Amino acid sequence: MDDHLDNLKKSYQLDIESAKTLGELDKLFLELFGKNGKITLFPKNFSKLEKSELKVVGPLFNQTKKSLESAIEERREEIKLSGFKKILEEPLGLRTVNSAALKKIKTKKRQGHMHLVTQFEEEIIRAFAKLGFSQFESPQIDSDDYNFEKLNIPENHPARDLWDTLYIESGGKSLESSEKITPGKLLLRTHTSNSQMRIMEKMKPPFRQMILGRCYRYENVDARHEHTFEQFEIVYVDKGLSMANLLYLSEYFFQAIFGYDVKARLKPKYYPFVEPGAGVDGLCIFCKGKGCKVCGGVGWLELAGAGMIHPTVLRNGGIDPDVYSGIAWGFGLGRMLMVREGIEDVRLFNSGDLKFLNKY
Repeated sequence: MDDHLDNLKKSYQLDIESAKTLGELDKLFLELFGKNGKITLFPKNFSKLEKSELKVVGPLFNQTKKSLESAIEERREEIKLSGFKKILEEPLGLRTVNSAALKKIKTKKRQGHMHLVTQFEEEIIRAFAKLGFSQFESPQIDSDDYNFEKLNIPENHPARDLWDTLYIESGGKSLESSEKITPGKLLLRTHTSNSQMRIMEKMKPPFRQMILGRCYRYENVDARHEHTFEQFEIVYVDKGLSMANLLYLSEYFFQAIFGYDVKARLKPKYYPFVEPGAGVDGLCIFCKGKGCKVCGGVGWLELAGAGMIHPTVLRNGGIDPDVYSGIAWGFGLGRMLMVREGIEDVRLFNSGDLKFLNKY
């Protein structure tokens, strides 16, 4: 078997060195490392060897494998480099350009800027980073388990009607873990709250995390509703947190983005993954609380949704609710920007309307 490996190495090293194109190298690679490649299938013979033989053949096999992989990669780089050199050495012919003429050509300076939503996202990140929050990413295609079940929204729960969900009717594996997902249980996340359980599973409290990302719902699209939208959320778990902390975070954020002393208030609202839940209102930025058409005469605008993380959700994440409490707080970026910038149609954010995009 030692001789077989040695012959295999010598034979393919010659073939690799004589390869002239990347296509030839790809063919050699598949012959060696493909599904039925000679290197891939070679270890199947190990079960027939004595332990003493295996101690010799095993390291030799690993050495041969690494040597052939390196040889292919090195030859691949050589072929690429020779191709570049050939292009550089070719005469320009009809493509020859008069350098003086080139200098006379005036090119228009390209100007651009980040999308309004991206600019807003960076504002939010800076604001919460000052309070010690770090960013966390979770998949946009996820399992029913993380999007609903573990967040205290089991199957047939009436609260599921609050989220018009887009399901993907096929089996597969979660993008985040190797768990099996049964057909019909894969979906486009309806909220960034699918990150809550992952944060709890991966981190030991206390922790402060923020999530920014795209969400999807089966909505009837109009000036105030989109099927694809950006959402922001914080997940904050520590000892002794209360609704007072939530109110502080709300006022801190409103003042950071609206630029003056905006007051916040909380009113009872139901979300299955928090208890108690709250709608977070901000003093109307247009009338400063006096009452106007925008706020419907009440002087306040509902800007976010929040609450204390439900004890069941904490337990599902492996956190003892008798020791720790948590805050979940979030909002849709589009709605908040509509208020701040006086934008009348949420659909403009995902449009190709250059007049709108260039305005911001």
